[in-house]
Amino acid sequence: MNTNGKNRVVIVTGAGRGIGVKVAEKFAAEGNRVVVVDLMLERAEVTAQGIASRGGAALPLACDVSSSKSVDEMVSSVITRWGAVDVLVNCAGGYVRPKMPHETTEEAWDLTIDSNLKGTFLCCRAVLPHMMKQGKGRIINFASNAARSVATGLGCEYTAAKAGVTGLTRHLAKEYAPHNILINALAPGPTDVERLRENKTEEVFASLSKPIPIGRLGRPEEHAEVVFFMASEGASFMTGATIDNNGGIIMV
Repeated sequence: MNTNGKNRVVIVTGAGRGIGVKVAEKFAAEGNRVVVVDLMLERAEVTAQGIASRGGAALPLACDVSSSKSVDEMVSSVITRWGAVDVLVNCAGGYVRPKMPHETTEEAWDLTIDSNLKGTFLCCRAVLPHMMKQGKGRIINFASNAARSVATGLGCEYTAAKAGVTGLTRHLAKEYAPHNILINALAPGPTDVERLRENKTEEVFASLSKPIPIGRLGRPEEHAEVVFFMASEGASFMTGATIDNNGGIIMV
């Protein structure tokens, strides 16, 4: 695997919108071949077309990360097309409008846990044999500032899922370090993406930045820069870590 930032095969899940788009664009801009994965093929295609219009290499694929069959087929398509998986970025995740824990339905719990925690595990499980065969690899999992505290605005199921991602990251990092597979997590704080703006008045949206010491929401491209570093040679002695990129809203 090449770790100098160019000509790697990079899978980015959840790359049809939000932070995932900027992550995919960053890797492509640095000369990597990017697999743009999203639940909806149309969204993946839009991201991939944007990358291609700037001279980058992108393969759009639809995948339900909560389905082992769908994940295995996605990774198989990547291996068939490009013969390797050098970097996996697990950015996919979902949630529903939260309720108090005693009012949370089983369906809401399952959707959030499956799309965030189970999906991260399934994607890791699918690429690890290929990385072991290559003798190295990088995986970056998306956690959240909720994993460090609580996500009252997104529900107990989201807090549980993202805390699970950090635990899974540590466990996998320990197990696969002997294979030179480095596995870390990024915990973003509140970020200015379309989904965060949905169903909010300007006043409510503006209030979201008040608890953040830096005084503003994060930008998707800021997280993309950190992810790229985590997959670089500069992070070659880091594994099992969670990097907080949250404007100071959580300090640990």
